[in-house]
Amino acid sequence: MRWDGCLLKQVHRLDTELPPFVGEQISLEIQARLSAYRGRLFSCTDRGTPVYAASFIRCRSIVVESALLRKPRLLRAILVHELAHFVWTRLGNLAREEFSALLREERLRGARGELGESAAVYKAALSESAVIKNSKQWRDYVCESFCDTTSAFFGSRALYLGPRLAQRFVQRRQKWFTEHLRDYWRL
Repeated sequence: MRWDGCLLKQVHRLDTELPPFVGEQISLEIQARLSAYRGRLFSCTDRGTPVYAASFIRCRSIVVESALLRKPRLLRAILVHELAHFVWTRLGNLAREEFSALLREERLRGARGELGESAAVYKAALSESAVIKNSKQWRDYVCESFCDTTSAFFGSRALYLGPRLAQRFVQRRQKWFTEHLRDYWRL
Protein backbone atom coordinates (compact mmCIF):
# COMPACT_ATOMS: atom_id res chain seq x y z
CA MET A 1 0.00 0.00 0.00
CA ARG A 2 2.95 2.29 0.49
CA TRP A 3 3.24 2.71 -3.28
CA ASP A 4 -0.31 3.95 -3.88
CA GLY A 5 0.95 7.53 -3.56
CA CYS A 6 3.56 6.90 -6.25
CA LEU A 7 0.95 5.55 -8.65
CA LEU A 8 -1.46 8.39 -7.96
CA LYS A 9 1.33 10.91 -8.48
CA GLN A 10 2.33 9.36 -11.84
CA VAL A 11 -1.28 9.21 -13.04
CA HIS A 12 -1.82 12.84 -12.02
CA ARG A 13 1.36 13.91 -13.87
CA LEU A 14 0.18 12.08 -16.99
CA ASP A 15 -3.22 13.72 -16.73
CA THR A 16 -1.69 17.19 -16.62
CA GLU A 17 1.19 16.69 -19.11
CA LEU A 18 -0.42 14.70 -21.92
CA PRO A 19 -2.82 16.05 -24.54
CA PRO A 20 -6.40 16.10 -23.19
CA PHE A 21 -8.14 12.72 -23.08
CA VAL A 22 -11.46 12.18 -24.81
CA GLY A 23 -13.35 8.99 -23.95
CA GLU A 24 -14.70 6.79 -21.20
CA GLN A 25 -12.73 6.10 -18.03
CA ILE A 26 -9.96 3.50 -18.15
CA SER A 27 -9.40 1.42 -15.02
CA LEU A 28 -5.92 0.70 -13.72
CA GLU A 29 -5.08 -2.48 -11.83
CA ILE A 30 -1.83 -3.54 -10.19
CA GLN A 31 -0.75 -7.19 -10.05
CA ALA A 32 2.47 -8.96 -9.13
CA ARG A 33 4.74 -10.97 -11.44
CA LEU A 34 2.86 -10.48 -14.69
CA SER A 35 3.45 -12.82 -17.60
CA ALA A 36 1.80 -13.38 -20.97
CA TYR A 37 1.17 -16.72 -22.61
CA ARG A 38 -0.88 -17.43 -25.74
CA GLY A 39 -2.76 -14.15 -25.56
CA ARG A 40 -3.57 -14.42 -21.86
CA LEU A 41 -2.22 -12.47 -18.90
CA PHE A 42 -1.11 -14.28 -15.75
CA SER A 43 -0.06 -13.10 -12.32
CA CYS A 44 2.24 -14.89 -9.86
CA THR A 45 2.92 -17.91 -12.08
CA ASP A 46 5.95 -19.21 -13.90
CA ARG A 47 3.94 -19.58 -17.09
CA GLY A 48 4.70 -17.39 -20.11
CA THR A 49 6.95 -14.43 -20.79
CA PRO A 50 7.33 -11.71 -18.13
CA VAL A 51 5.66 -8.41 -19.11
CA TYR A 52 5.40 -4.98 -17.51
CA ALA A 53 1.76 -4.35 -18.36
CA ALA A 54 -1.18 -5.21 -20.56
CA SER A 55 -4.09 -3.28 -22.04
CA PHE A 56 -7.60 -4.65 -22.44
CA ILE A 57 -9.24 -2.29 -24.92
CA ARG A 58 -12.79 -3.67 -24.81
CA CYS A 59 -12.78 -3.82 -20.99
CA ARG A 60 -11.17 -0.36 -20.87
CA SER A 61 -8.54 -1.46 -18.39
CA ILE A 62 -4.78 -1.56 -17.96
CA VAL A 63 -2.95 -4.01 -15.70
CA VAL A 64 0.49 -2.94 -14.45
CA GLU A 65 3.26 -4.99 -12.85
CA SER A 66 3.55 -4.07 -9.15
CA ALA A 67 7.37 -3.91 -9.32
CA LEU A 68 7.00 -0.78 -11.49
CA LEU A 69 5.77 1.13 -8.45
CA ARG A 70 9.37 1.24 -7.26
CA LYS A 71 10.50 2.68 -10.63
CA PRO A 72 8.52 5.89 -11.26
CA ARG A 73 10.18 6.84 -14.57
CA LEU A 74 9.65 3.37 -16.02
CA LEU A 75 6.10 3.30 -14.66
CA ARG A 76 5.38 6.57 -16.46
CA ALA A 77 6.80 5.28 -19.75
CA ILE A 78 4.83 2.03 -19.48
CA LEU A 79 1.58 3.84 -18.63
CA VAL A 80 1.98 6.13 -21.64
CA HIS A 81 2.70 3.12 -23.85
CA GLU A 82 -0.42 1.32 -22.60
CA LEU A 83 -2.61 4.43 -23.02
CA ALA A 84 -1.30 4.69 -26.57
CA HIS A 85 -2.92 1.32 -27.34
CA PHE A 86 -6.29 2.96 -26.66
CA VAL A 87 -5.36 5.89 -28.90
CA TRP A 88 -4.27 3.51 -31.67
CA THR A 89 -7.61 1.71 -31.76
CA ARG A 90 -9.50 5.02 -32.06
CA LEU A 91 -7.12 6.69 -34.50
CA GLY A 92 -8.96 5.60 -37.63
CA ASN A 93 -7.87 3.52 -40.59
CA LEU A 94 -6.48 6.41 -42.62
CA ALA A 95 -4.17 7.65 -39.84
CA ARG A 96 -3.04 4.09 -39.03
CA GLU A 97 -2.29 3.50 -42.72
CA GLU A 98 -0.31 6.75 -42.87
CA PHE A 99 1.77 5.74 -39.84
CA SER A 100 2.32 2.33 -41.43
CA ALA A 101 3.48 4.06 -44.63
CA LEU A 102 5.87 6.19 -42.58
CA LEU A 103 7.42 3.02 -41.11
CA ARG A 104 7.61 1.37 -44.55
CA GLU A 105 9.52 4.40 -45.81
CA GLU A 106 11.87 4.20 -42.84
CA ARG A 107 12.50 0.57 -43.70
CA LEU A 108 13.19 1.40 -47.36
CA ARG A 109 15.68 4.06 -46.25
CA GLY A 110 17.49 1.52 -44.04
CA ALA A 111 16.41 2.88 -40.68
CA ARG A 112 17.82 0.84 -37.81
CA GLY A 113 16.83 0.99 -34.19
CA GLU A 114 13.57 1.99 -32.56
CA LEU A 115 12.25 4.19 -29.77
CA GLY A 116 11.33 1.39 -27.39
CA GLU A 117 12.01 -2.22 -26.50
CA SER A 118 8.64 -3.60 -27.57
CA ALA A 119 8.83 -2.16 -31.09
CA ALA A 120 12.48 -3.23 -31.38
CA VAL A 121 11.57 -6.86 -30.61
CA TYR A 122 8.76 -6.83 -33.17
CA LYS A 123 10.95 -5.10 -35.76
CA ALA A 124 13.75 -7.63 -35.36
CA ALA A 125 11.33 -10.50 -36.01
CA LEU A 126 9.93 -9.02 -39.25
CA SER A 127 10.44 -10.80 -42.52
CA GLU A 128 10.32 -8.95 -45.84
CA SER A 129 7.28 -10.96 -46.90
CA ALA A 130 5.46 -9.92 -43.69
CA VAL A 131 5.98 -6.28 -44.64
CA ILE A 132 4.96 -6.74 -48.26
CA LYS A 133 1.81 -8.70 -47.38
CA ASN A 134 0.74 -6.26 -44.65
CA SER A 135 0.57 -9.32 -42.40
CA LYS A 136 -0.55 -9.44 -38.78
CA GLN A 137 3.14 -9.51 -37.84
CA TRP A 138 3.67 -6.19 -39.66
CA ARG A 139 0.50 -4.62 -38.23
CA ASP A 140 1.53 -5.69 -34.70
CA TYR A 141 4.92 -4.04 -35.22
CA VAL A 142 3.29 -0.84 -36.48
CA CYS A 143 1.04 -0.71 -33.40
CA GLU A 144 3.94 -1.34 -31.00
CA SER A 145 6.05 1.25 -32.80
CA PHE A 146 3.24 3.79 -32.44
CA CYS A 147 2.95 3.04 -28.72
CA ASP A 148 6.71 3.16 -28.10
CA THR A 149 6.96 6.38 -30.11
CA THR A 150 4.17 7.88 -28.02
CA SER A 151 5.99 6.80 -24.87
CA ALA A 152 9.27 8.28 -26.13
CA PHE A 153 7.60 11.63 -26.86
CA PHE A 154 5.36 11.84 -23.77
CA GLY A 155 6.82 9.27 -21.39
CA SER A 156 10.53 9.04 -20.81
CA ARG A 157 12.79 8.87 -23.86
CA ALA A 158 15.99 8.09 -21.97
CA LEU A 159 14.81 4.68 -20.70
CA TYR A 160 15.29 2.66 -23.88
CA LEU A 161 18.90 1.48 -24.03
CA GLY A 162 18.81 -0.46 -27.31
CA PRO A 163 19.76 0.80 -30.77
CA ARG A 164 18.12 4.21 -31.22
CA LEU A 165 16.34 5.37 -34.30
CA ALA A 166 18.30 8.04 -36.19
CA GLN A 167 17.28 11.62 -35.40
CA ARG A 168 16.02 12.32 -38.93
CA PHE A 169 13.46 9.51 -38.56
CA VAL A 170 12.53 10.64 -35.05
CA GLN A 171 11.83 14.11 -36.45
CA ARG A 172 9.57 12.67 -39.16
CA ARG A 173 7.62 10.75 -36.50
CA GLN A 174 7.40 13.90 -34.38
CA LYS A 175 5.93 15.77 -37.35
CA TRP A 176 3.41 12.99 -37.94
CA PHE A 177 2.39 13.03 -34.25
CA THR A 178 2.01 16.81 -34.29
CA GLU A 179 -0.26 16.63 -37.32
CA HIS A 180 -2.41 13.75 -36.07
CA LEU A 181 -2.52 14.15 -32.30
CA ARG A 182 -2.20 17.89 -31.74
CA ASP A 183 -5.69 18.50 -30.38
CA TYR A 184 -6.48 15.48 -28.22
CA TRP A 185 -6.13 11.79 -27.65
CA ARG A 186 -9.11 9.69 -28.57
CA LEU A 187 -9.22 6.98 -26.00
